[in-house]
Amino acid sequence: MDERKIKKRSPKSSTSHPPPLVNSKKNSVPLSKSTGFANAVEQPTGQKPKLKRVLKEKSKSQGESKGASSAPIQHSFLTDVSDVQEMEKGLLSLLNDFHSGKLQAFGNNCSIEQMEHVRGMQEKLARLHLELYGELEELPEDKRKIASDSNLDRLLSDLEELNLSIQKLHLADAQDIPKPPAN
Repeated sequence: MDERKIKKRSPKSSTSHPPPLVNSKKNSVPLSKSTGFANAVEQPTGQKPKLKRVLKEKSKSQGESKGASSAPIQHSFLTDVSDVQEMEKGLLSLLNDFHSGKLQAFGNNCSIEQMEHVRGMQEKLARLHLELYGELEELPEDKRKIASDSNLDRLLSDLEELNLSIQKLHLADAQDIPKPPAN
């Protein structure tokens, strides 16, 4: 009967799964000492390290739970009232500058409308690219090369226009650039 138990346990010890955590009151004593006749039958060598590993994992988890229950570290910039008030004043000043128009990413001459125009051009270029690629797949093999070349020319010209618009955003702070005529 002991041989059957050993045979049943041996496949479990060869798996890569971690050992299940056991009730600490039930199995706090090693298996070889918990039974009276255990000295007559040797425990398999694979069982002893497994038990040690379970005990180590338990002690680690208990140590971690003790550390988690201690008070969290407070930083001085969170607890010092003068620092918090100074940060609040700085943030309020930044908010006021934003609302008044003093904060601008691309200079005073650049407006939200110009940035939205650039974003619209980017989105239009992306849609055109996908649309042209879809049309290209539907064409027969002999016409794909010609269509591919014309699509590339069209995409490059739109990309060049987008590039010029983005450059105008960057240069708007340094110099006055006349607006291109609307299409």
